[in-house]
Amino acid sequence: MNNPQQLRYGWMLSARGVFYILMGGALFLYANSFTPASGRVIGIIALLAGFVGLGYGLINRQADSNSLWSLLHGLNDAAFGVVFLVSATSGLKNFVDMLGFWAVFYAFLQAIQAMYIALMQGGSSFAAKIVHFLSVLASGYLAFNILLRPIGLLDSLGITGFFPIVLGILLIVLQRLTQRAKEEGSVAR
Repeated sequence: MNNPQQLRYGWMLSARGVFYILMGGALFLYANSFTPASGRVIGIIALLAGFVGLGYGLINRQADSNSLWSLLHGLNDAAFGVVFLVSATSGLKNFVDMLGFWAVFYAFLQAIQAMYIALMQGGSSFAAKIVHFLSVLASGYLAFNILLRPIGLLDSLGITGFFPIVLGILLIVLQRLTQRAKEEGSVAR
């Protein structure tokens, strides 16, 4: 089925990836100088990523049977954006714990989505499956790194910014792969 609506709003998934990259940059920037204001900046970025993900899922719910994943990821990002805004005043440890829980939920959703994609018959390219697998690895390690803090709280927070950047890049790559697959499918018809 040709799906021009999904292709037309594919930029929303790329925008969500850009917000993840911004979140990672903010984590790098504020790693050693965390304040409630910097926690709120990260919360606003997560909230914006959630709104874009929810918007994409809602716009494409009729045209794309996989829009459920965008809705769930958008809901997760929006909910944790609010949590980050609230927990920013609770201190660095509580904020980092909430960031870790965001990563756990993200990894959980991504793992289920990756299994679903892997089981699809002919519906996903090998490259898309690899991107989903890498997203599970990155978000899983982010959760491990934050919640278990194997190298200390501040050092862990310092390298934590790397993982949202990786997740953002992978999301943009996945959007491009999906768009290319849809365009090739419409050309073949």
